[in-house]
This record gives sequence, structure tokens and C-alpha cells, in this order.
Amino acid sequence: MIDPEGAESPPEAPAGNRRTGATVALVVIAAIVSGAVSAGVTLAVLRFQSRTNPQTVDLGSNVRITEDSAIIQVATKASPAVATIVTNDSASGPRLGSGFVTTSDGYLVTNAHVVANASGLSVLFAGESARRDARLVDSDCRTDLAVLKVDGVANLPTLAFGDPAALKIGESVVAVGTPLGLRAAGRGIISSLHQPITVSDPVVPSGSLTIADTIQTDVQTDSRSSGGPLLNVAGQVVGVNVEADSDGQPVGFTISTADVRSEVEQIIRDGSLVVPDLGVETLQVTSADAALRGVPVGSLVSALVAKGPAEAAGVKTGDVITAVDEVKIDDAHPLGQVLASSFRPGQRVSLTLSRQGSSTQVQATLGRQHPSCG
Repeated sequence: MIDPEGAESPPEAPAGNRRTGATVALVVIAAIVSGAVSAGVTLAVLRFQSRTNPQTVDLGSNVRITEDSAIIQVATKASPAVATIVTNDSASGPRLGSGFVTTSDGYLVTNAHVVANASGLSVLFAGESARRDARLVDSDCRTDLAVLKVDGVANLPTLAFGDPAALKIGESVVAVGTPLGLRAAGRGIISSLHQPITVSDPVVPSGSLTIADTIQTDVQTDSRSSGGPLLNVAGQVVGVNVEADSDGQPVGFTISTADVRSEVEQIIRDGSLVVPDLGVETLQVTSADAALRGVPVGSLVSALVAKGPAEAAGVKTGDVITAVDEVKIDDAHPLGQVLASSFRPGQRVSLTLSRQGSSTQVQATLGRQHPSCG
């Protein structure tokens, strides 16, 4: 076709080709949009994980994600599974603590000291106005753990255990306690991991209690929030919060679920707690202690039970237990945790010892015991 000026017009594309071109254009546009969204989501994840506070990621289309909103979501989702523990004793009357539901048919986790010496025990679930009778299934004073059971309930909201080994210093966490307390929820930052702490024994007032594996945060824990869960940003329980006393001053810390999870599972499964026993009293030698004192990391034997498994195997006071079979004893894996989570009563094990600068091994048969208070 020739126009009036004499220039030849380009040939008109066939209809089929026009449709093909439009389709290609749409695919390209979709790919660009998809890439932008994918990049935005990736950026959101990366910025969220970097944990520089406060953090805001703009994904466009009026969609904004902040770390604050994620923390709020964790607390909101966890709150229905956090219960108020009510105890009575003749001296002080009703006392309140916190606990969390771990099975939908009414098993709860709390601190042993929250329910110790109680003449009456009940639980107030979130959203309910009447207390329900509860019973103590079993407890461990050494880890300040107790498992309660409320009968006749079903379909309760629960909290799942997470992996405390994945925690990092500087990570954000959420502590949730009873709604009747002064601090129903608190956001904190992990300041240290695997630190031993010695406090006045919350169950036996005249004694002391050393917890080998704690999580330290800047979340304040009071008596009413003691026993509540510490959650990671995925809403999983990574610790049990404790309010205790050290040198006459209140102190709060968190016991890692690595130390109590296997005990909780055993109590729920068997109705009681029996743990492997070496017949030793030990002091944790941390990596910091080892660096300062020039000794190996492990558990320093401070006392032996007469005719106990360790003494019978030839262990001596002053030895440092550095491994049980192939499992090393270190800051994140103290001796008590290793025995409870990886071995069973009656099992024959190899103990690696550091004795006066030399390494040796002995064979021991683990005994069995119910953790005792005092």
C-alpha cells in the first residue's frame, strides 16, 4: 500500500502474530512483577533476620512488615495457651504463677517452686472465669520443672517446643506470663547463652541451686510470670522463665528447654520421672573458666556417693568429666542434661576424664534415681 506522500506503509501484522506478541508482553510483565515481589519478600526476610531494631520493610501495595508486629503476633498467638497457676498454703494464702499447656488434654509445664508445698492447686485457663482443679504429676527440683495435669479437658490450645540450639546472642524473644500478672508479655534480647547461675533454692530455702544452662535476657520476670514460656520469633518454646533470689535480691532467668524437654516428655508418657545417675556432685567448668584456669571444659567432680556408679568405676574427686561415650560435656551440654537426654538407667557407658593433666577413660554402669530436693 502506498500513501499520498509516496512512502510505503509497513505491512500489517497478521492477527495471530499480534496475539503472540501480546502474550509475550504479558509474560514479561508478569515475570517482572513476580521478580519484584520475590525480591521484596527476600529483602523482608533478610532484614527481619538481621534484627536491627526497629525494622520496617516496605513491600509496596501498602504492605508493611515490622519486627514489632511479628513480636505482637507471637505474644497474641501464645497467650491462649498460657495459664494462671493458683496455689494455696497455710502460711501465705493464695499465690499466683504461670504455666503453659503442652498437650491438648491438659498437661501443663511450670516451675517446681511455683507449686511446691501447696495445699491446694488449681489452674485458670485463658478466656475462662472459673478455676479448674489440677494435680502435680511429677517435678524436678534441680531444673525447677513441674508438670501438672487438669483432667476432663480437651482441644486446649498448646505451645510446641523449639530448638534452643539455634538461638543467637542479640536475637529477639518473647516472654509470656499470666494475664493476671504485672507483665503478661515482654519482648527481650538474648544477652548470653549457656551461663550457669546459682540462686537460693526456691524449694528448699536453706539450700542453693545451680542451673548449668540458662538463657539471659533483658525481660523482667516476677513471681507471677515465673513458670511461663520464653518463645522465639516462630512462637516456639525455647525456655521456661524463672524468678528466684540471689544474695537477697530477686533475679530472673530462663532455663533452656534442652534441659527439661526430655523430662517433660517422660513425665507425660510414664507418669513419673526417673533419670540416669552417676552418683557424683559436680561443678560446671565453662569455656570461660577453662580459658582462665587452663583446665578442660566439662564437669568437675566435687564429691562422690559412696559405692555409687562413679566411685565403683574409679572416678576420683578433682577429675573433670569431659565426655560420656561420644557426647562431649560443654557449655551447651552440661552433664545432667546429657545423661537425661541421651542415656538411660542401667546403661554401661564410657566416661572420659581429665585427671592431673592427663586423659583417661573408665567404664561405669548408670544408676537410677528420682531427682530429689535439697
